[in-house]
Amino acid sequence: MKIQISHLLISFLFAFLCFTSCQDEIEQIENPNEQETIVPNSTLASLMSRTASNFGATDDILDGASCFSVELPVTVEVGDVTFTIQNDTDLEGLEDLLDDVSVDEDAMDFVFPITIIFNDYSQIIIENEDELQSFVADCVENENDVIACADFMYPISFSVFNSGFNLVDTVVISDDEALYTFLYELDDDENAVIVSLNFPVTIAYANGETIEVNTNEELGSAIELAEQFCGEENDCIEDEVALNLIECPWAFTDGSGNFENNRMIFNPNGELQISEGSATSAIGGNWNLSATDNGLIVNFSELTAFQDSLEGEWLVIECDVDRVVLTKGNQTLVLEQDCNSQNDDELFNCFGDFEIVICEQPNNIPIYNLSANTIGLIDCNASFIPSFHETLVDAENDDNPIANTESYETLIAQVYLRIEAESGNFEIFNVYLNTENCNYFECFESFDAILEVCDNGTDGPYVFNLTIAFANCTPSADLVTYHETLPDAETGVNAISNPEVYTSVDVMQIVYARVETNNQYEVFPIQLNIIDCNAGNCTEGDIDGILTECLWNISSYNGSDNLIDYNFDFEENSGIVIIYNDTTTIDAGWSTSQTNDGIVIEFSNVAGPNIQAINGNWLIVECTAQQLVLHNVNDSNNEIVLDRTCE
Repeated sequence: MKIQISHLLISFLFAFLCFTSCQDEIEQIENPNEQETIVPNSTLASLMSRTASNFGATDDILDGASCFSVELPVTVEVGDVTFTIQNDTDLEGLEDLLDDVSVDEDAMDFVFPITIIFNDYSQIIIENEDELQSFVADCVENENDVIACADFMYPISFSVFNSGFNLVDTVVISDDEALYTFLYELDDDENAVIVSLNFPVTIAYANGETIEVNTNEELGSAIELAEQFCGEENDCIEDEVALNLIECPWAFTDGSGNFENNRMIFNPNGELQISEGSATSAIGGNWNLSATDNGLIVNFSELTAFQDSLEGEWLVIECDVDRVVLTKGNQTLVLEQDCNSQNDDELFNCFGDFEIVICEQPNNIPIYNLSANTIGLIDCNASFIPSFHETLVDAENDDNPIANTESYETLIAQVYLRIEAESGNFEIFNVYLNTENCNYFECFESFDAILEVCDNGTDGPYVFNLTIAFANCTPSADLVTYHETLPDAETGVNAISNPEVYTSVDVMQIVYARVETNNQYEVFPIQLNIIDCNAGNCTEGDIDGILTECLWNISSYNGSDNLIDYNFDFEENSGIVIIYNDTTTIDAGWSTSQTNDGIVIEFSNVAGPNIQAINGNWLIVECTAQQLVLHNVNDSNNEIVLDRTCE
């Protein structure tokens, strides 16, 4: 675990006290009185520090602790999804993902290391989950530590005086961390200076309002007043009400029963539509929302009907998420959100006709999986009931649904998908069923499998991990076994019991992988080589030179191309290697050293999805100006191939 503490150094300001010989160059101004200065450890200084403190609760969706926040960017894994959090918008996206009912609430894992930032902006690098949880467990919430309901509007500035009230500098502050550190430095007894805040200063409250203050007293009162908004939401904030109105259609009533089947649709461009049932035309008009001294006003204008009942200015007296109450004189209009009709349209628009193509089966009777995963139903974020039917009439009447949808044997070329919304509305979609001639072994045929380990200077035995030979292909197979002879592989007998640690004494040997899928099998050879891991004539200086001369691409990792999109930019002298692809940039460390076995490259602090596996020491076993082959010092079965590109 590494600890980093970052503070703004303002001590250079106080060096002016030592240069009394330069007094004629220092501006003499009217002495600031006691009410204008910022006194260390005073109530005002404490309020300002608490306002400028790092608010650790903003990212509790990540760490579950309000005592600290996680430094961004950070990468998390949610199930099979790798998610890089760059900003607050990404945090909201992560929250939406975790809110998905199909996602386990405990499914999120960090890609370590990460950095956490405490309320005082001190930082700690966290190396693993256990270390993080120890800090979470020690987190004790204290509402007096941070004032999160008020914010300074930057920049602000301070005037700095010496003991003779000579102005020696003006410090401009541009963010919370700089302000917090500035006030922290004032507590240092050695800094015998006087500072005053330059007014006016603007404070923004959590409810969106701002206030301008011109004295220390007004500033303290403004911050204390802001605390009443902490944890509370203003009921009727203009922007929130506007966004709520345009989200869905609204049922409305004035108590007369005249609008029972009508819905109001508030369009973002200020147009208003009032529809009735399934009518194809709607009553038109305009709407506008504005804030007044009396509250929020909704104005309906230029209506093509209902002018007497609805036109005019209505005062918003209640504004819940799904209910808005308006008054005009002695009239009351109650709006209730009705998202069903709009949601049905959005739901059905999410779908279309589908085609399922599967490989031809040995018995020539295709077996289709009509599950939600197969045709992408889970991508439509709404509640609905799907059912599959062999005829259009059955689908329309919701009769005779296909029972075993995940193993549906048929020779017919089309079935019908009925999507029924919560409202009871439904639509029918075509599902086309087709087959194709598939080569199940294409991946295995695409390259020659060669495993190499370094000659350890003895007569062996040498240990090979046979499973990495086709690691990129084996997930597509039903069963993969390994055999020492071709006849054994072809008959499927005498499989090697522990292929992860297969031992061999031969300098060159061939073993065989038997691959079974869809009741078919093929046999593929794996060449085992014992090689001299001396990197040829490349010296450590040669390696340093060719690494820093051009860019390098990780063309192979353990025989697969999983990391091929990562490129390496080795910086000369700094010990930094920039590792990047289209979505990720990582500043990692690198170094070379000469050992008895040869030249070793060490990678450190490689914090990124999948690529973090290269951390550690790698022996250069092959060296040319265009390519380096590296074997992990602790496990020679782990291999990296780097290809140089000077484009």
